[in-house]
Amino acid sequence: MPTFSIHTLGCRTNQADSEQLRQILLGAGFVEVPFGSPADCAIVNTCTVTGEADRKSRQILRRASRQAGTVVATGCGVARRGGLESLPGAVLKLAPESREQILELLGASDCLGGSALRYGLQAGRSRALLKVQEGCDHFCSYCIVPYVRGRSRSMPAGSLVEQARALEEAGHREIVLTGIHLAVWGRDLPENPDLADLLDRLLQGTREVRFRLSSIEPMSFPHRILERMAHFPDRICPHLHLPLQHASDAILKRMRRDYTWAEYDRLARDFLDSVPGACLTTDILVGFPGETQGDFEILMGHLRTLPFLHLHVFAYSPRKGTAAAMYSDPVPESTRKSRSEQVIRLGERLARAVRRRFRGQVRPVLVERAADREGEWLGTADNFLQVCFPGPPALLGRIVPVRLGLGEDGRLCGLPKGEEFASGR
Repeated sequence: MPTFSIHTLGCRTNQADSEQLRQILLGAGFVEVPFGSPADCAIVNTCTVTGEADRKSRQILRRASRQAGTVVATGCGVARRGGLESLPGAVLKLAPESREQILELLGASDCLGGSALRYGLQAGRSRALLKVQEGCDHFCSYCIVPYVRGRSRSMPAGSLVEQARALEEAGHREIVLTGIHLAVWGRDLPENPDLADLLDRLLQGTREVRFRLSSIEPMSFPHRILERMAHFPDRICPHLHLPLQHASDAILKRMRRDYTWAEYDRLARDFLDSVPGACLTTDILVGFPGETQGDFEILMGHLRTLPFLHLHVFAYSPRKGTAAAMYSDPVPESTRKSRSEQVIRLGERLARAVRRRFRGQVRPVLVERAADREGEWLGTADNFLQVCFPGPPALLGRIVPVRLGLGEDGRLCGLPKGEEFASGR
């Protein structure tokens, strides 16, 4: 039987796209092997959000060309005009919107049932990814994604419910809803449903699986989602990754983010106040053109006022083809690096404070993988807290109640509910 491997760079939407390719190939009789092993076909799902992402994509494609008979490049790097230049001549390109043509590209459209898509257990994942939306109409000044992903398109609710039901039946205990601009799901569909309506349909169409929202933008955020989170705590995870990017209104305006710090702060506090056990994570972009020391101090000051569990920090790098790349007031690279390091350190302090707040609580934890120490497991609580705890191998892939404690390093550890804490826990 023909073999294949997949390597994915970038966001969860890319991961969901890779999963679709994987299911098509498995359904056609291909056998998956680890990436880097000899294979008939190696697929690299590329990312182009930064120049560094382009460089990594080219590097991995060259490596794959030495291990596989056929190499396929797909993803945003393929979609960007002029992207992925200087590739080995044998690399085939598959446009992101043409994923279902992978078998035709490989000359294997007649393989064992063709391209019928199945929704089986996703490889190496206790949680499954369900892509509900594609594209973006927003055009933030620093972002290349709308140029390569196209206009916003929503997947129909009926198809999504069918996929979610199949993923639950395959054994997944958590499904992550993902999209490029998740908050605007439904705007292009008849009757203009919103993401809260989709959650209603998904809850009705499945039994016990819990749902998590991936990164969701604060502009256009459907506030009814907070009501659903509060009313269905066992089914909708009390966690939001709500990208802030900056807290200076002047920088937000230059970024074309279409909200102020006050508006973001109000949304974040509404979430934290109305949803029990809620945790908040975010993205921060420092060193944006025109960012003064005063802007940076505003950012640091405002970040201290919210209990962020995690700050995903980026130092700005210009992206050719975006509006921000044309700005004439760049921040020196050394300043960008210094400021990003300061935000990272602040984020670590904020995270420790959040973890301390949950000490002693019992949270439902999805057991995901073995820890470094034998007999211990790593898992993710419903509110995105990362937990290490002991238990038998049978726990893998299950959701178990865990009483949280703090280890000596300030990280969360715990024991399944009903057991006594070991010394130091």
